[in-house]
Amino acid sequence: MGDMKSFKVLIIGGTGAIGGELIRCYQEWSLSSGVPLDLYATCRHRSSSAQSGVTWLTMDLRRPETIFAAVKKLTSLTTMLNHWVCCTGYLHGAFGSPEKALKALESEKILGDFAVNSVGPLMMFQACMSILKAAPLPKAVFLSAQVGSIEDNRSGGWYGYRMSKAALNMGVRCAAVECGRWRHPPAVVVVHPGTTVSRLSEPFTAHRHPAPQTAEQCAEQLFLRIQSLGVQETGTFQRLDGSVIPW
Repeated sequence: MGDMKSFKVLIIGGTGAIGGELIRCYQEWSLSSGVPLDLYATCRHRSSSAQSGVTWLTMDLRRPETIFAAVKKLTSLTTMLNHWVCCTGYLHGAFGSPEKALKALESEKILGDFAVNSVGPLMMFQACMSILKAAPLPKAVFLSAQVGSIEDNRSGGWYGYRMSKAALNMGVRCAAVECGRWRHPPAVVVVHPGTTVSRLSEPFTAHRHPAPQTAEQCAEQLFLRIQSLGVQETGTFQRLDGSVIPW
C-alpha cells in the first residue's frame, strides 16, 4: 500500500465542509489501521483553524498559475498519490446566485461557475497525473451534483451550476477513458454527495424538512465509497451508495 512507507492522499478543498470531514475520516482510518498517512490538502486561504496533520497547499481554482504552483510544491514532497479527491464546488457567492431563468444569465457568473466546477478541477487532475500513475491502484474522485445530469433535468433553472457540473462530468468521463490506458489503470469517477449542510447549500436548505445530511455523515459515506471503488467502476457517475446516475 502506498510507496511501502505511507499512504498518500490529496484532498482538494480541504477547508470546505465535506473536505474537512473527509480529512478527519482519513486520519481516523490511519490511526485505527496503523497505516502511516501523508495527507495533503488545498485551500484558497490558509487560516489558523486549518486542521493539523495536513500539508496545506494554497490554490485558487480560478487562477491556473496557482494550480501549477501548488502541484509543483506537491511533487517536491511526494512522487506518488494513492487517492485524489476533489471536494470543491461553487453555487453562489461573489459571482452571484443560481439563475432561475434565462433573463438572469450573466457571463461573469457562468464563467466563474465553469472555472471552479469544471475547468479548475480538470486542470488540477491533469497536473497530478504523473504522481497518480506511480500508485498501484490510483483512485480519483470528483464531487459533482445530480443536477448536472442532462437526462435527469426536469425542472430547469440553475443554469451555470447545472452546465458547469455537466461539463465536469464529461471531462471526467473523457479522462477515465484515457487513463484506462495507464500501466496501472485507475478508478476515476464522479460522485454526487447528496444535499449536505454546508456554506454552499445553506441558503437553500435552512428550512428544509427533513433536514439534509451533515457534512460528517456525507464524508463518512464518501470515505467508504472511495475505499471500495474498483477499476471496473471507472468512468461512472455515482451516488454515495454506488448506484449509477444517468448522464
